[in-house]
Amino acid sequence: MSRLLLCFVALCLSAPSTFSQDIGVSIGGGVVQTNGQLPRDARVPTGHAAIRGRVVANDGGQPMRRATVRISAPELRVARTAFTDPDGRYDFRDLPAGRYSINASKPAFVTWSYGQTRPNSPGAIVTLTDNQTADYIDIRLSRGAVITGRVIDEYGEPVPNASVTALRRQYQQGQVRLIPAGERGQANDIGEYRIFSLSPGQYYVSATVQALTLAMPIGNSVEVSGQNSGYAATFYPGTADAASGQKLTVGVAQTLSGVDIALAPTRLATITGTAVDADGRPMAGAVFATPRGNGAGLGFGGVGGPIRPDGTFTIPNVPPGNYVIRGTAPRAGGPSNALPAFSVAEVSVTGDDVSGVRLAPVTLVAISGRISFDDPGAAQSLKPSAVRVVTQALNGDDFAGIGVGAGGPPRPVNDDFTFESKTPPGRIGLLPIVQQASNTWRLKSIRVNGSDVTDSGLEVGSEAVSGIEIEMTNRLQQVTGTVTDARDGAVRDYTVALFSQDRARWKVATNRYFALGRPDADGGFKVVTLPPGDYYAVALDSIDVAGWQDPDLLEGWSRVATAFTLTPGDSRALTLRLFTSP
Repeated sequence: MSRLLLCFVALCLSAPSTFSQDIGVSIGGGVVQTNGQLPRDARVPTGHAAIRGRVVANDGGQPMRRATVRISAPELRVARTAFTDPDGRYDFRDLPAGRYSINASKPAFVTWSYGQTRPNSPGAIVTLTDNQTADYIDIRLSRGAVITGRVIDEYGEPVPNASVTALRRQYQQGQVRLIPAGERGQANDIGEYRIFSLSPGQYYVSATVQALTLAMPIGNSVEVSGQNSGYAATFYPGTADAASGQKLTVGVAQTLSGVDIALAPTRLATITGTAVDADGRPMAGAVFATPRGNGAGLGFGGVGGPIRPDGTFTIPNVPPGNYVIRGTAPRAGGPSNALPAFSVAEVSVTGDDVSGVRLAPVTLVAISGRISFDDPGAAQSLKPSAVRVVTQALNGDDFAGIGVGAGGPPRPVNDDFTFESKTPPGRIGLLPIVQQASNTWRLKSIRVNGSDVTDSGLEVGSEAVSGIEIEMTNRLQQVTGTVTDARDGAVRDYTVALFSQDRARWKVATNRYFALGRPDADGGFKVVTLPPGDYYAVALDSIDVAGWQDPDLLEGWSRVATAFTLTPGDSRALTLRLFTSP
């Protein structure tokens, strides 16, 4: 059983990773640097700037040893990470000039960003010129909140080994999703679990249990038989419906006890079918059923198994729900870094066994085009090797994780600013990224055959798509301003939320029409990422970065916000009154 699980996990981990991974750099001061990988065609940007500081405990100032510090900036190809030394110090050197975000984390503590003043709020940006050193970039970590309880069955008996997860509501790509938070807990022999490292806020708690299975060898593989009764993924206090789950509120470093979850009994089904590749031949790999909807892709009730040599598969112990069935196999005869093959199907399970499922191969489709610039003279200094076109799936959870990065890491554009990429079929977004310190270029428009797809996304079918026209502009719209309190006194700690007046754009998956502004060293804010349009701006004492784009929140803020318009190349200076978040 354990060997089957390990083999299956190994196959799943061979799926494509996200675009950027952490990479190490040489630094001194006794700091240990982590290592990662870059795309083969990428070069690590370097410079002569540095960032130094300490990570300490918030409740006493003791040094936090071996805390992980992560820095990121548009000018870096990948984020960089380091561990703090015994005095809690970290030191990043040889950095290019840029705008840096810095955060620190350690097990049992809440991840925190430099300049962050409240839980779940944004941090500050550290702007470096070449040869500049930012000293005393210190971060204080608070111990995380804890949720404890027991997992029991319908008879009140403990359920060992149940997996328990805290979930937060997050608004992503125009949809509300439940996202895991903190460290997942596992019930012990008497059903007790403990979730830790939680930041203050509201959470749902969900428990899942892997049904008992019987492993029987068949040839060189393992056949897993199922049972017809078990437990659905259950939300506290005891419901399989996420919408009916009870939200829990935890404060700073609070321990919330007695959160007992009574698992919801359900009838389990077995899914059988066949997985084939693009040539119609049996796939050789693994298959996995992932729930759709809230929590899709997070493993709630997710089950799977091997694909047999003849391409058939059996997935036992599947609770009722809607699933994406995904088969994954390495590219036969390809290099070690070749992209795996995928095949998928959508299945609805109501309690009865489902047979005859055929996983259709996902064939990556070629897309190509050219990047142009509305100021060709200024673009002459732009190196094509610093420009990449990132593809992002806008299908929701249709492919359960297939899409973003499925075509591999984004490659630099060609010397004539043409580009090629591959993507699964569906609706995708395109984002050109310029990775150099002096970047002043932003996306202006994306057109295909004369049609504007900048915000709607590009519909990709089975045929290759060519002639994509991506136009970049250096005529940036700038919004600056200050914030005052009710007595017209200057406020130096706030977050400004900027969002479109067009309600239809609140649910645009590409999120171009949202921005957050934080005060700089002089107390003012500056935003240069918004395209032309009509906007609202509201200054708040705190904001939850995970959920602030929820249309219900935006509607309320619009009643007290300042309205303004940005024309191409426009510059607006605002004076905003601070509002207290409810």
